Amino acid sequence: MWRGGASGGCFIGIGCGFFLAVATLLSPALMAADPSYRYVEINGLVGESGGEDSAGLSFDASYDLGDVVYLAAGYRQSDFDTQPKSDGEFYRLGFGVRGAVTPRMDVLVAAHYGRLDVSVPVPGGGTHSVLDETGALVDLGIRGQMGNAVEYSLLSTFVDWADRGWSYRAGGRYHLGRSPYSIGFHYSRFESEWDQLELGVRYQFD
Repeated sequence: MWRGGASGGCFIGIGCGFFLAVATLLSPALMAADPSYRYVEINGLVGESGGEDSAGLSFDASYDLGDVVYLAAGYRQSDFDTQPKSDGEFYRLGFGVRGAVTPRMDVLVAAHYGRLDVSVPVPGGGTHSVLDETGALVDLGIRGQMGNAVEYSLLSTFVDWADRGWSYRAGGRYHLGRSPYSIGFHYSRFESEWDQLELGVRYQFD
């Protein structure tokens, strides 16, 4: 279970408050269209793993190649509150296919190559890797619109690494009028090992 301490609680409160405030103030008549697969986004994140808190940034991008296939990539960097301090980096690159279940909801399946590296500083400078895993990740999920303003997503990911398991991600997004920008809030969990919260901004190309 995510504990997160004072900084985590503050992040949750600010994120929820900001999301609800914007959703209340903006007129639904100005909202954007259906979910886009052409975007870049940046998020601030906080998490907890093995009783240790973490904080960092994430970057994600997607680009569709038509009505079915899309490309996707992501990068996450986290600093862990351990002794000594440790740093984690995660990369993924892959593609997915999507199909409309309704005019406003897609089902998607995606496959990625991913790498996770956790390192600690060593005396005299430099770092030493304490965890280095690579392997396949397979996503199963849905993306859709509620009305003209709010987008939602639910995603399950099978992680085929040495420590196999499932991660789960649920989130919401609010489109800022007719602009290409939106704000999003997500919660992720991998088995019982780590929890993570993200708040960020997305820019859509279409």
